[in-house]
Amino acid sequence: MPGLDEESATGASDDILTIHTVEQTGFRANQSTRSSYTGYAIKFENDDKLGLILIDDNEQIGNVPFSYTEAGGWVGGDDAYYTSAISKIIAYYPYNESLPTNVASLEALKNTVEIKADQNSLDDFKQMDLLVCEIANPTPELDINFEHAFSLIELSAESVVDVDGEEFTYNVEMSDVGLSIGDAMYTPATLNGTYVCLIKDGVQLEQNEFRYFYTISGNVSAKTISSTTSMVSGTQYTFPCTIPSAGGDEETVAAGDFYCVSDATNNVVIIPGSAAAIPTGLTCKGVVFHILDDDFNAFKEMNDLDGEALDGYKNKHGLVVSLKKGQNFGSGDVNAIEAALQAIDSDNYTSMDVSNGYKATQGLLAPSEGVSFTALANHKESIPNATSWYAPSFNELKYLIKGEDAASEEASTSGQERINKSLKKIGADELSGAIPSVTFYNGTGDHGLCLMEAGTEKDWHGVPGEVFYPICAF
Repeated sequence: MPGLDEESATGASDDILTIHTVEQTGFRANQSTRSSYTGYAIKFENDDKLGLILIDDNEQIGNVPFSYTEAGGWVGGDDAYYTSAISKIIAYYPYNESLPTNVASLEALKNTVEIKADQNSLDDFKQMDLLVCEIANPTPELDINFEHAFSLIELSAESVVDVDGEEFTYNVEMSDVGLSIGDAMYTPATLNGTYVCLIKDGVQLEQNEFRYFYTISGNVSAKTISSTTSMVSGTQYTFPCTIPSAGGDEETVAAGDFYCVSDATNNVVIIPGSAAAIPTGLTCKGVVFHILDDDFNAFKEMNDLDGEALDGYKNKHGLVVSLKKGQNFGSGDVNAIEAALQAIDSDNYTSMDVSNGYKATQGLLAPSEGVSFTALANHKESIPNATSWYAPSFNELKYLIKGEDAASEEASTSGQERINKSLKKIGADELSGAIPSVTFYNGTGDHGLCLMEAGTEKDWHGVPGEVFYPICAF
């Protein structure tokens, strides 16, 4: 690795090179696009390296690495000496230890980076996203303002939810996304719900030579542009992906949707499950897994909720599962647990066909000798326009795990698969394993709480050691 030390320097100095600040300028929006690309910036981590190409009279005299520290600064090596011979510095990221010694210009540096057609890996994308900064007549202390060396193509499909005058824009989930420039096919990276692809600056995008493809809700689309565009470094080019009428309706609430709360007003906002990510300004509290419209009044009566203000969402009511697991039952003798459940709902505490989890949970939470119910110890937060978190009954587990097959006697995990898709999308705890309910089984020689596993009732009853998955109703 070429470096620069005091002995080989052509200008004497006792100074060392230091980095004072490092800033980043995002991709500039092209005039023809709708929005600027602000969803991506390099977040430097410990031991990440940037490079300084030291130049004298158009010749490289050093390629010096600086490492990022946990304290948030940049530290150079023993060869990071400053000399008056340095007429220009090109700062770049990520550092290339094998940079050829004849690289002494920005264009030569850019030519060392291969822009791959397959950019599906976000790690590969970051390695190709070269950041550069040219500093003429440098001083020993450097302020670096990085810009992106290449151009960016962004493909996204946007939709808007409006609640009481608050608008939230979200990216709709797409699949089979790609683009072609001439004979070259590119696979973009997925980033914050959009698809992005790096392209060398100077490339011409021409009608029918540039095409992009995507699928939304099973609808396949292929588009091109109407006029030629020449790619400029550091510039973003956004191409809209039209959402078909069947792509989703924010007025309809369905299983898999995200139950969110506005950070500004605390209003409830339900974002369709087709969203690729939760929009800025919202905090997701859970995922809708069942709609209660047809029997909501019966649900309220069953759970003694007639006096509660549960106004629903746009005339819809339903059940929501939390983004995080609860805890296990706690401790208790099965006879004491049965007595607590029987005391609050003697008619239905053993029914597998009644959604009475809220009522049963209140019985278990009430002071009772021999029962310490701690499954909801990490779910004390109040959720706007919803009940408190509670443990599900077996019937509510049918909706959660079996989904549309809840009424079937056959095993099914269609609901679990749908809900897990939404939970996975936002990095939440997915449903897995045997899941306990607060429905009691009182058989001869076999009694205790019921569990569901793999879409059917688990042939075991007692005080479960498995964690509960808390739910609430709105």
